[in-house]
Amino acid sequence: MTTTINTPNLDLNQLIEGLRREDDRNQHLTNRFKWIMWVFAPLYFIFFLIMLYEGESILKELGFFSVSFLFFALIFRNLNNEYKTVDYGIPVTEMLRKAAQRYEIWQTKTAKAMFPAFFAAIGVALACQDMIPNIDDTTARIIVAFVVYSLMLGIGFGVGYLIWRKRQKPLRDHALRLLEELEK
Repeated sequence: MTTTINTPNLDLNQLIEGLRREDDRNQHLTNRFKWIMWVFAPLYFIFFLIMLYEGESILKELGFFSVSFLFFALIFRNLNNEYKTVDYGIPVTEMLRKAAQRYEIWQTKTAKAMFPAFFAAIGVALACQDMIPNIDDTTARIIVAFVVYSLMLGIGFGVGYLIWRKRQKPLRDHALRLLEELEK
């Protein structure tokens, strides 16, 4: 008896295994970050209320941080729920479409992360502006701190892009190739 090996099935099995590993990894990461943000959001809000009561000047920064952490907590909760509900038992073409969509680099969820990152940038700029020497104008110090933090965010997004290219883009490309083969 001769056994035929169907290469697309092997490719599909390999892809599904890679997707499961990456989905599990992302679920664990988003769950950790979700809980970190749920701890820091109320903590900074409590600090905000204490500073408000005491009339401290750090008040604005803490408010921006608290709002930022709250939004990040909500984003990570949604991402975690998305990874929890991944279903590999649905029809293959639908599963491949969803996998390719899930591992696309620029998505609505990427844009949503910009909002709390912007709030954090404002908080950092307000908190760090006193550390900038040789500039007397408060507004100029805030702008410099904001630009420096924004550059650091840009570097972080660059590192995230490199990680995506190495870990997730191959999965996305493989899913798209298999989908194209199946739809011929």
